[in-house]
Amino acid sequence: MAKAAFSDIVCSIARTVDAIGERWTPLILRDLFVGLTRFEDLRRDLGIASNVLVARLDGLQKHGIVEKRAYQSNPVRYEYLLTERGRDLYPVLTMLISWGDKWLAGVEGPPAVVVHRECGRPTAGVVVCRECGEPLTATDVRWMPGPGGRQGPGTMLIGGLLDAEN
Repeated sequence: MAKAAFSDIVCSIARTVDAIGERWTPLILRDLFVGLTRFEDLRRDLGIASNVLVARLDGLQKHGIVEKRAYQSNPVRYEYLLTERGRDLYPVLTMLISWGDKWLAGVEGPPAVVVHRECGRPTAGVVVCRECGEPLTATDVRWMPGPGGRQGPGTMLIGGLLDAEN
């Protein structure tokens, strides 16, 4: 039996990993959020091979996460801008940063600090309930099947587990 593509798995995590889970892609997104938008700046900052950067940016375009825009005509040079879909990845990257700062920063501390523009203080990602605003942890939630959920490749056991708990 052939393996299902992540995009074919009935799971929002799998579909997201299909869109942004390739090596280098989260770091490209980080750089775009920080403000680096030009191809050469991204390549130099990351130390990534041009062909790999082209492939990752093409994938981000295919998924509607970035748009490519010419900023110079002779020779043609491009910048890559986050779309609304791309900007909506901000919480995902913020939570990766928070986890990395807590568990992997070492004695030197975090390599970068996210500062809230409004109050000027360092901040970190926090998951809260969108209904009541209370902070959430893994023990504060339960998982239930959604309207598009079903058992299938990549969700054979979890699909049954979700159904059994309800």
